[in-house]
Amino acid sequence: MSEDESKEGQKQEMPVGRLIGKTTAYEVTMQVQDPSVFKKTYLTIYGEKDKEGNKAHYVLSILDMWSDQSGMLAILSVLGERPKRPFEVGAEVYKAKEEQITRLLGIYNPPEESVSLGKLLGYKFDVNLLVKNFGRIFITGKSGSGKSYTMGVLCEEFMKKGIPIVILDRHGEYGSLKVAAKDDNQKGESGQSEFVDKIIEFADLKINKGGDIDVEYLFSLDAGDIVAPNLCTIVNMRGMDLSVQEMIAGKLLKKLYQASTSRRILPFYLFLDEAHLFAGKKRTETCETVKLFSQEGRKFGANLVIGTQRPQLLDTTIRAQAGSWVVHNLTDIRDIDVTISSAEDLSRDNKKDISGLDKGESIICGEAVKGIPLYVKIRKRRTEHGGIGFNPLDFLPKQTVEELTLRRQRILGDKSANELETGKAIFEEITAPKTSAEYIDEIGALKVRIKELEEEIEMLKDKVVELESGEAEGVPLTAENIDEKVEELQTELKVWQEKYNYLKETLENPESFPQLGEESSGAIIDLQNKTIELEAELQKYRSKYTDAIVLAEKAITELKKRGK
Repeated sequence: MSEDESKEGQKQEMPVGRLIGKTTAYEVTMQVQDPSVFKKTYLTIYGEKDKEGNKAHYVLSILDMWSDQSGMLAILSVLGERPKRPFEVGAEVYKAKEEQITRLLGIYNPPEESVSLGKLLGYKFDVNLLVKNFGRIFITGKSGSGKSYTMGVLCEEFMKKGIPIVILDRHGEYGSLKVAAKDDNQKGESGQSEFVDKIIEFADLKINKGGDIDVEYLFSLDAGDIVAPNLCTIVNMRGMDLSVQEMIAGKLLKKLYQASTSRRILPFYLFLDEAHLFAGKKRTETCETVKLFSQEGRKFGANLVIGTQRPQLLDTTIRAQAGSWVVHNLTDIRDIDVTISSAEDLSRDNKKDISGLDKGESIICGEAVKGIPLYVKIRKRRTEHGGIGFNPLDFLPKQTVEELTLRRQRILGDKSANELETGKAIFEEITAPKTSAEYIDEIGALKVRIKELEEEIEMLKDKVVELESGEAEGVPLTAENIDEKVEELQTELKVWQEKYNYLKETLENPESFPQLGEESSGAIIDLQNKTIELEAELQKYRSKYTDAIVLAEKAITELKKRGK
C-alpha cells in the first residue's frame, strides 16, 4: 500500500459526522463535520460486534443537505439491510469503504458477463452491470443531456459481447459506430472502429453516401440476415417522411417479432430512439406492434431499448413494460413525474436529483441494479458520437470501404431475382413517389389538420374557462384529463411538424429527391409559396397552443387548491 493510500485509509476511518435529533432504523439526521462530504457520498454507521468479533455496518446515502446557524446538516437514508432498532443519538458516521459500497450496489461483475457503463458518480469505481438483468431498457433525458450518447455506449457494449442488435436510425446518426473516437485516432489508430466489420447499414444511398446497402433491399432479406451473432444492423431512415419511417419500422418490427416467436432468430436488442413518434398515445398499427414487442418480446428474446426526450408522450403500456431505466436530466415537471411513477426504485425524493443531473450523468434503476438507484457518469464512447447525416466515408480508409462493398455483394448475392424484386416491391409500395399535385394535396391536408387542432385548442380553452367559473356541465374536467389532452396535442404537434419539415425540405431541395423527376419550375415555385403559407399557419397554431397550455396550467393549480 502506498503512502497516499495509507493516508486515505486513515482518513476514511475518521468520523465525518455524528447523529443528532430524532433517529429511526431507516432515516437519521447528521451533523456534518468533514467538508469533503457531498450529496453523493456514501456513509457508514457501525453497530455492535457479532460473535466472531466483526462489527455490523450499515451503508447510508444522503437525501438532502443544508446549512443553518449550527453548521452543515444532512438527512441520511439506510440502503439495503436496516438495523433492528433505531440508531443511537450521537453515533459516529464514517465514509463508506470501497468494498462496502461495491458489494452493496453489486457493480463489480466479470467483464465477460457485464456491460461497462461508466463510473459511480463522485468515485473512481467502475459500474459493470450483468447483461442478463437488463431486459427491456428505457433511456430518457432532455435534448443535450446525453441520452443518445448512452444509447451509443450500450450499442458498443452489446457488440463487444456479440449480441445481435438492430437500430432504427431516424437521423442517420449511428453510422458513427463504424468510426473510432477521436481520442483513439490521436494515438495513431486508423479511422475505423473495432466494430466496423460487425455493422451493416441500410440507407437511401442517394442521400446517405456512407450506407452499405440500399434500403430498398431491406425486405428482400430473411430475418436471419438482419439478426445474427456479431451483427449490428442499422436501418438509416434519414431523408424519409415520418409516415414512411413509421411504416418501415412497423413492417420490420412485425417481421422480427414473428421470427423471434418461432425461434428462427437469436435473442437480440432493438434500439428505437425518439420512440414517442412511433409509439405515442394515438393508436396506430406501428404503435400496436411496438406495444406487442414490449409486452411479449422478452420471453422470445426480442428485447427493446427505448429512447425518448418526452416520456409523458410515450404510450403508457410500453412505458410500464420497461425493466431497467437510465434517466438523464429532465426539467419538464410532467416528464419527471411520469418517470418517477413509472421507474422502479425512484420516489419523490429523486425529483431534484433528476433535474440536477449534469450532461452525461444518469440515474440507473430497475432490474439492472440491486434495488438501489445508481448515480453514474457515463463512460466515453470508443466510437464517434455522430450527428444528423454522419458520413463514415469521411473517416474510413479506402481499403475498408472497398471491403464493405464486397460484403454488400456477398449479402445480396445469394438472393434470387424474385426475392430481390419482391423486397423492392414492398419498399416501393411504402415510399411511392408523389407528383407535385400530390404534394399540393398533402399541404391542403396539413392545413385542414391544423384547423382541426386549432378548434381542439379553442374547445379546451372554453372548458378551462367553464371550470374556472364553475359553469362546467356533464363530466367534470379534472387536472388529470387536462394533462392528457395537453399531452395528446403535444404529440400531434410534433408529428405534424415532422411531416411539414420533411415536405418543406423536399420542396426546397428538389435535386435531393429524385421522385420529383422533371417537374416544372413553375410547379416548384407554387409549392414553395404554399409552404410559406403553411408555415404562417403553423406559427399561428403555436401561439394559440401556448395560450391553451397557460390556461390549462392555471386551471390545474386551482384544482389542486380546491382539493386540499
